[in-house]
Amino acid sequence: MAKKTKIRVGLVSVILLLIVAFPAITPAQETLEKNAQDLGEKMEIWGDKMEEWGENLEETIENGGIQSPPPFPIGDKWDKYYNGSPKFNAYIDDMDFEDAYHNHYPYCYGVYVSDVIKGGNFDKAGIRGGDIIMEFDGEKVRFEDHLLRLRDSKNIGDTVVIKLFRNENELETEVVFVEPKSEEDDDYEMPEFEDMKDERPHPGFGGGGPELILLEANLGAINDLLTTNGFDELDDEYLPLFGGYGMGNVGNGWFIGGAGYGFEKKEKTSVDFGERRYKFTLGFGGMTVNKKHALTKNIVLDLGMLVGGGGAEIEIRQRDGEYAWNTSFDDDQDLSSLKYHKRYFVYRPSVGVLVRVLPWMGVHGSVGYNGTYAFTNEWKDDYFDYPVSGKSPKPLDGLSYSINVWFGH
Repeated sequence: MAKKTKIRVGLVSVILLLIVAFPAITPAQETLEKNAQDLGEKMEIWGDKMEEWGENLEETIENGGIQSPPPFPIGDKWDKYYNGSPKFNAYIDDMDFEDAYHNHYPYCYGVYVSDVIKGGNFDKAGIRGGDIIMEFDGEKVRFEDHLLRLRDSKNIGDTVVIKLFRNENELETEVVFVEPKSEEDDDYEMPEFEDMKDERPHPGFGGGGPELILLEANLGAINDLLTTNGFDELDDEYLPLFGGYGMGNVGNGWFIGGAGYGFEKKEKTSVDFGERRYKFTLGFGGMTVNKKHALTKNIVLDLGMLVGGGGAEIEIRQRDGEYAWNTSFDDDQDLSSLKYHKRYFVYRPSVGVLVRVLPWMGVHGSVGYNGTYAFTNEWKDDYFDYPVSGKSPKPLDGLSYSINVWFGH
């Protein structure tokens, strides 16, 4: 098997490994995160109860006796106490600008529901992760602690009306505070909101990060020029271009953004009449359009297209001694240089997969094809636009493979 074929198989295998391996890691991580959030919720309740107990301590002493403080939130004693208190069975956070922006939420109050516990009170009421709690029994919810205080004013068995924001719509539902694992749980039917039944995983809202592209470049004529002048060939099997990208969701799984990549190589060598150096640069960039489809919460497929421009440039300089202001080409013919360039329109269709390692970070890989178009086939001398004779190389054309880190939602 040829070296290039082996590397192709290896790159595709890495992308497939991302699809298979990371989903096995993610559920365990999510379990740890939920356990930590559950303990954090209990600690918040315990802190509020301790504060309330301290405020009432003087009154209980005057009336005779001291009421026992709430148990620490670990063990069976706490479980019995906790189960006797109304709770949401959900993970909630204060609203921030990012949450409001991504959800197109127009108000400056509310509490964000990051996730719900299956079979819990919020889950039974049809509330799910991504919703924003606007009102609790007709009172506007300002922040997380405010919502918890409103909840603590209720008792097991109470019913409250919750107003929430979802997909740019305001909805109302009723939450019944029941104890968990009641006998009626198995027979309870989840309420459904009109036009809100779609439970498909979301492709995300946007992000970006650094990216490496390995390009199967065509450097035949460029390598001929280099070897003719005493330099080593460039390895054109997989030319590494480094860069970055960013994109945002504009609706229905379509993402628009931009990207740019570049490569540079320098080398020098000694010759009989001085020193010779070369520099080769290659790059492209432009606007990107992607259509994404979430297979699961943590695996997102995408079809993409980059449309933009790019170019390549090769420069060779030779000198004997130092440059000086009194240099004369008539007296010293060992000072010489050439510089060729080519500009292209560039397009890159691709197919890729994103695997989320964390809610805000993932790994993305893709396979694509770099294509170019130019009005003329010739390269030009950079100084006076003289055409360069011979077969014109197209170094930006060829299959390409990318691997990048995704930071975003």
